[in-house]
Amino acid sequence: MEELLHKIMLQLETMDTRLKGVDTRLENVETKIDRIQLTLDSHHLENIESDDRLLEAIHTTNDRLDFQRDKISKTEEDVYLLKQKH
Repeated sequence: MEELLHKIMLQLETMDTRLKGVDTRLENVETKIDRIQLTLDSHHLENIESDDRLLEAIHTTNDRLDFQRDKISKTEEDVYLLKQKH
């Protein structure tokens, strides 16, 4: 009977050791997931900031194009009026 009890105790200790190992591995996985999440958040923020810079550059380019288009239209109008005078 005492031997059976000793075997049961050894098995319980083995199970306890294995559970501690599983807990440790789970903590490591959680830590890695947290690091990955931080990295993803950082990259997501960088992507948003990059998109904002691109949109600003596009807006500036559009403004310049509008300005040039207006200058061309004015020049075309001036040329037309000069032709009409001659």
